[in-house]
Amino acid sequence: MGIDPVAQGLAEHQESIDILGDVKCWMRDLERAWNDEKDRRRYLVTRNQAAQLIEFDIAAPSSKVWEYFTVPGQRPKWRGSDEVRESSAGGRRGVGTTNHCMHGPRAIIEEMLDWRPFDYLTLTTLLPMPGAPRVLMSYAFLENADGGTHVEIRVPSPSPRRAFLEYVGAEFEKTVTNEVATLRHCLSKERPLRQ
Repeated sequence: MGIDPVAQGLAEHQESIDILGDVKCWMRDLERAWNDEKDRRRYLVTRNQAAQLIEFDIAAPSSKVWEYFTVPGQRPKWRGSDEVRESSAGGRRGVGTTNHCMHGPRAIIEEMLDWRPFDYLTLTTLLPMPGAPRVLMSYAFLENADGGTHVEIRVPSPSPRRAFLEYVGAEFEKTVTNEVATLRHCLSKERPLRQ
C-alpha cells in the first residue's frame, strides 16, 4: 500500500490465521491517538473574529463537501488550479500538511494548522504576489437541517494585514463565488450510492 508504518506511528502485531499461518499486522493505539487529538492546540477563526466572512450553502452532506475542499484530486475540478501538490506530515493529510495549488508556474501555498474532519479546517495561505503576507483563514462546514452544508470562510484581520485584505478581499470573494457555482455543478452530476 506504500504506507510507512513507523512514520504513521503504528505498532507491529502478529496474528495467527489457520489457513495462512502467522501474519504481520500494524495497529494504531487509538487511546493514544485520541489523547493526542484532545490535547492538540486548536486554531479556529470564529464568526465574531472574522473581518471577512464568505458564506454559502451546498446541497450535499458535509462529508462530501469536505472531500471536495481537501482531497488534492478533487480541488482542481472546481477551484481553478491546474493541480494540487500535497506534502503530508507522516504521510497523513491533516495538521502540518502543505499544499501547493498550482496555477501555471505560480503556486498558492497553504499550510494546515488545524483539522477537524467535516467540522472545520484552519490554514495559512500565501499568494504568489510580491509583499503578500500569510493569511490565516478557517473553513467551517455546518450541517443544514435539509442534509446540505453551510460553508463559512472566515478571515480575521490583524492590523498588519488589514490593507492587504482590503486590497484582495473583494476579488477573493468574487473568485470564491464563481468556484462555488462550479462546485455545485460538480456535485449535482454525482449520483448517490444505491443502498
